[in-house]
Amino acid sequence: MKEVSPNKLPFLQAQVLQRIFIDFYENKQTTFDELSELTDYPKDSKILKDAINSLITKGFLEGEFGNITIPNHSKKIMENFIKRNDYKRKNFSDKLLKFCKNGSSSDSLFEFNQTISELNKFGVVHKWYDYLEDFPYQLIEEKIKEYNLQPNSLIVEPFAGSGTTLISANLFHCNSIGFDANPLMTYISEVKTTWDIDLKLFKQIIINISEQFINKIKKYDELELNKGFLERMPKKELNQWLSISLQKEVNLLKNLIDVIENVKIKNLLLLAMSKSCFDASYVSLCPGTTFYPFREKEEFWDIFTKKVIQIYKDLQQIQKHNNYGTSKLINDTCLNASQYIEKETIDFIITSPPYPNDLEYTRQTRLELYLLDFVKEMNDVQQIKRKMVKGSTKLIFKESNSENFITKFKDIQLVSDKIYEQTKDKNWGFDYPRMVREYFGDMYLCMKEFYELLKPNANFLQVVGDQTIKGVYIPVCDILIEMAQEIGYKNCRKELFRMRRSTGHDIALPEEIVIIQK
Repeated sequence: MKEVSPNKLPFLQAQVLQRIFIDFYENKQTTFDELSELTDYPKDSKILKDAINSLITKGFLEGEFGNITIPNHSKKIMENFIKRNDYKRKNFSDKLLKFCKNGSSSDSLFEFNQTISELNKFGVVHKWYDYLEDFPYQLIEEKIKEYNLQPNSLIVEPFAGSGTTLISANLFHCNSIGFDANPLMTYISEVKTTWDIDLKLFKQIIINISEQFINKIKKYDELELNKGFLERMPKKELNQWLSISLQKEVNLLKNLIDVIENVKIKNLLLLAMSKSCFDASYVSLCPGTTFYPFREKEEFWDIFTKKVIQIYKDLQQIQKHNNYGTSKLINDTCLNASQYIEKETIDFIITSPPYPNDLEYTRQTRLELYLLDFVKEMNDVQQIKRKMVKGSTKLIFKESNSENFITKFKDIQLVSDKIYEQTKDKNWGFDYPRMVREYFGDMYLCMKEFYELLKPNANFLQVVGDQTIKGVYIPVCDILIEMAQEIGYKNCRKELFRMRRSTGHDIALPEEIVIIQK
């Protein structure tokens, strides 16, 4: 029989195998009740039974349910899994404690007083929390210089994301305003642009948190803790993201951080905790949002340790330079920008908006949304999705009507019709044509919203890439330029930013900077 890697297992089978491994290690047999609670399938579910039978067929298990044994070739997989996931037997590093109490020789890493440009280039602050979609840190500096923006100029980011534009703008003495419909992203950007932290107090609090975590984690089941996200996040989804052990480690740390009185320090540590949790989880964001329970990842506490030390060192360097711009974060769609910004006050806009690529960004941030208490139920997630630019079919609702604003643009209808022809006889993709129309409708409204808010001759830059859907090429940049011209923008053009590696087809997709001027 050809050996199958556990990382190749479908998620449900991997999840069931893990549960059986844990129980076997503790000398007991797994019950259907336990599997039902873990997976959220009924205990008499044929799906569960099929998952177990498949694991037996593939050779990971032997026997029959109720009398399962682990074959010798699976015992090493089991031992590695138990070693990584049994919090009672783990050794939790005291590196963070030693760093805060004794310092480190690496404290002098930046003792040569790098310039702001050097700090920005190497990702100081930026790397506290980053995502695949972020653009290069130095791009904002380049554009500030190219467009001769002066200190205290107002730069606006309609899709703030993890704060790349805002951080760089502030580093180079500009003020900034960022919008994002996702409350997690505005939170991240706000924390990453708050640098007036008492570092002595920061260290004292970290020492206290670290000592408590290391002393309490192995007694977790005896503690009285607020279960928070563990109870609110749908169980099936929670177990998809995090192992049972990791759920307990994260929940204990969150309980310890939640009682910190200094809000700025508490937010920094919550940010470090949530990113460390994400990085230690089962998730992989490429392609899409996929989960690999048996993929080895660094331990959560070790990631958190490195993240907190990184934040401390970055703040040391940032605080050596005390002349920065200021940021304001707004948790709302940028289509409402005129409610927050006065006419003709914006000096510059630069953003990397969503693409029409059917990526649903609340899915990528679902864990942190629950973990940091931004959502308590799926209806809260739905409310966030309703405000987002519709680059995904999962963001379209019955009342969505942005497509009504772009009926005059024939190229959009042409692309929509071509996609329809590719999908009309299929049982999938029927909503892709509407997604394209809704996406461009939202982007039209975005550019129109900011037209009156920009100063005369101010520039609006969008880093955006062309796309393909079911083999149909979508000239995103050209369509954005056409819509901008209709709104009244002048000097509309594009410049090549980079070529993107494409998957699933042989078409090279350019990523370009669309430049429009009021």
